[in-house]
Amino acid sequence: MPACAPRPETTLEEPGPEHRLVKLRPSQMAALRLFVGHADQLRVPLAEGLVERVRTARCDHGTRRWLLYLTVKQMESVAYGFWLHQMTGSAMEANHFTRDYGVTHRPGPVSLALAPSVRRQPIDCAGTGSGCR
Repeated sequence: MPACAPRPETTLEEPGPEHRLVKLRPSQMAALRLFVGHADQLRVPLAEGLVERVRTARCDHGTRRWLLYLTVKQMESVAYGFWLHQMTGSAMEANHFTRDYGVTHRPGPVSLALAPSVRRQPIDCAGTGSGCR
């Protein structure tokens, strides 16, 4: 399937005043669809309505961009998805989104309550001759 092939019945909803037109590259849309597809496995829930916006995105064949109208919260959720995608090795999608829309995800400090506990095992130096004291 071509990188920019919308479903025939897809139409772009008329946006409200709180929506902004977002034009995503095919690689960004692929990463966003992957993110939305794993929504049930995430600790941070997706912004309300984002799944529907992704499902009904329309492709502009002239510019090879996917068109979505998103709220600020939805754009922040997309930035989070691109940040997660960046952790798998590709920063391009997040970098382009930040450059084009000024929205980026910056993780805050991890709360000690959420941080995984680390248990240190005592070192057994008996009989190793390593000079352990």
